[in-house]
Amino acid sequence: MPRVREVVSEPLTLDYFQERMARGWKLAAVEWQTSAALRNVDFRSQEQVFEQVPYGLRIADDCNHLIEDPTEVEALISIYEKVVEGKRPAQIAAELNQAGFRTRGNGLWTPGAVFDLLPRLIEVGPKLLRRPDWPERRSKLEVIA
Repeated sequence: MPRVREVVSEPLTLDYFQERMARGWKLAAVEWQTSAALRNVDFRSQEQVFEQVPYGLRIADDCNHLIEDPTEVEALISIYEKVVEGKRPAQIAAELNQAGFRTRGNGLWTPGAVFDLLPRLIEVGPKLLRRPDWPERRSKLEVIA
């Protein structure tokens, strides 16, 4: 039986399949492809995708591994510094917003959003402490004893 590979740019409809079947064709395979711009979008729920990728990381262009997201890592470091200084989530959220940081969903930081990020901060904290710039940053913090 001959095979034909078709690149379809229009949305597939029931009429499309019925017309092919009426002409004697049988569906043999389906192949899906996405553009780089759509890789992080889950059409069921965009929030589900955000929850699956830990904050501070993003999906690499090859879609095979995670890499650091520089903006999110800088936000994590800023939150870490403010926690070390003894600031409350409400203060941290206000300072993040004032500095121009936005949440992954491009919203303003809230005390709840900062609080929800604390487990991730605990997880990534040791890695932040090993960064070459940490000793200098640490020396500039106003730690409340």
